[in-house]
Amino acid sequence: MLQNGRVTATPTSSDRELEHSALRGDIEIIRSYGEEHPNDWTDVLFENEPTVRIVALFAGDTLGAHERALRGLVEHPDRLDVRATTYSRAQLEEFREEVSARARTSDPGAFLSWGVERGRISIAVAADQEQLAETLRARFGDAAELKVGAFAYPMPVESPSDFEARSATSRAEVPLISTLTGAFESDVSVTPGGRWHGPLRLANLGRDVVVLKTNGGLTARVLDPNSGEVVGGFVGFQTMPLVRFVIPPSGALSVPLSVETASFSRRLGYVVPAGDWLMDAVVDIEGVGQRRIPPLSLEIEPPSR
Repeated sequence: MLQNGRVTATPTSSDRELEHSALRGDIEIIRSYGEEHPNDWTDVLFENEPTVRIVALFAGDTLGAHERALRGLVEHPDRLDVRATTYSRAQLEEFREEVSARARTSDPGAFLSWGVERGRISIAVAADQEQLAETLRARFGDAAELKVGAFAYPMPVESPSDFEARSATSRAEVPLISTLTGAFESDVSVTPGGRWHGPLRLANLGRDVVVLKTNGGLTARVLDPNSGEVVGGFVGFQTMPLVRFVIPPSGALSVPLSVETASFSRRLGYVVPAGDWLMDAVVDIEGVGQRRIPPLSLEIEPPSR
């Protein structure tokens, strides 16, 4: 990092936290000022590149007046950047309430999340809800930042998603555990972008007790049967309680498993298409660490018409 003509070390996350802490007072001053101007105020946030600074967002044609006022109020005016946005916070909150009402009347799981972020309404829907995303795009236009499954909507042409960027290496990074084998206890019926929940029977072929540390179950990953690439799985939020499953030597135990088929690969689209795939799951084994179970066959069936 170049600073005052000298090369300095790149700031660490701890450095940024200290800078954020030093600017918290200015953040509160800006937020209070914004709440006094509800027709123009949008948001205040941190940006860390190229340096840590505060960004205040305002809509309307009075940006200059707000910038002059804020620079006279804050302790660190040199760290303040005031920018124009199209929509005020009040407008965006109206949009958010509209999305909330629609989510309450939609199929469970169709909406993953929604909220106001960086001057827009951010909406995430399930991987099989591309038509819903198009409806929301038509309704909110550039006020909405949309996401379908793991990807932005419309589908980005160049930039990979975080999931896609990780998928090429994530399988190799987690060692295989050969002493655990799995089998489905009931028929698995999953469609492109759909989900299935049910029991997975795990057998311990080793001589030691295996203790799985879970949040109540396991989450499957969908694999390309030819390359082993992780191409799909779960997108969203999970609760994080600690639930242990103890499998004795030469014993077996049923563990809840979730299989979801959102695509992590742009070439597949938003969902993993119908066909013959593999699935595995990463398990956290007490005293050992993360391991992945040997892959199982997974058939993704065409959606019924």
